[in-house]
Amino acid sequence: MEQNPNTGDVTVTPKKPDGSTYPPGTKVEIPGKNGNTITVTIGEDGKGTVPNSDLPDRKVPGVARITEPGKPTVEVPVVTTPAKLTPTVELEQDPKTGDVTVTPKKPDGSTYPPGTKVEIPGKDGNTITVTIGEDGKGTVPNNDLPEGKVPGVAKITEPGKPTVEVPVVTTPAKLTPTVELEQNPNTGDVTVTPKKPDGSTYPPGTKVEIPGKNGNIITVTIGEDGKGTVPNNDLPDVKVPGVARITEPGKPTVEVPVVTTPAKLTPTVELEQDT
Repeated sequence: MEQNPNTGDVTVTPKKPDGSTYPPGTKVEIPGKNGNTITVTIGEDGKGTVPNSDLPDRKVPGVARITEPGKPTVEVPVVTTPAKLTPTVELEQDPKTGDVTVTPKKPDGSTYPPGTKVEIPGKDGNTITVTIGEDGKGTVPNNDLPEGKVPGVAKITEPGKPTVEVPVVTTPAKLTPTVELEQNPNTGDVTVTPKKPDGSTYPPGTKVEIPGKNGNIITVTIGEDGKGTVPNNDLPDVKVPGVARITEPGKPTVEVPVVTTPAKLTPTVELEQDT
């Protein structure tokens, strides 16, 4: 038995004691999974094929049986059926953007052709489908990722071929940027510093929206130092929790699910009566 390292398919070639091949129509039984056998019909070239998907998950030793048309079955006492070859799906997350690069690979380590579809586990039991490009890779935007890691099965569908499964993959969780709000205790002004998941700052011109008073939002434009400022007068009268939004020039808006805009600082007048 010879296994193709690219496809995992196994070529079965029964031979007579003198080394000659068996005629077409000969049946060969080899050990399969769960105690079952795999039956192969020999063709004109003296060979038969077992598709990779029909192979057991691990090697199975046992007895093979050869039945030539019109003749009694003969046994081959020791054969080992190879294990199914499993492709892999590599998932690499960019620490800055959170985007995930998906690289499916064949059992021999080669990449899949353009147009291959890869399904990986997504949020709420759904799947995320990625189309592979010329470089053998595809991309999942950070926004399409689940809130937490999701383990499960991946599926690879090469154009014109049956779908194959990769039994264990884990889709990374969405990376979330942060918005730091620091209030000056003297002036009440708030410094707004949005940060990418890796802790780096956003470029000048980035817009940040934070919760304001009466359900409105406060929009801040980020400067050269990666920060923006909200004057004390523009702040709400009380703290306002909510969602912040960051829009980097030329890129889609991303959300920060939990921020709290500080309340406006109000000066006080102390009156002390002389008794």
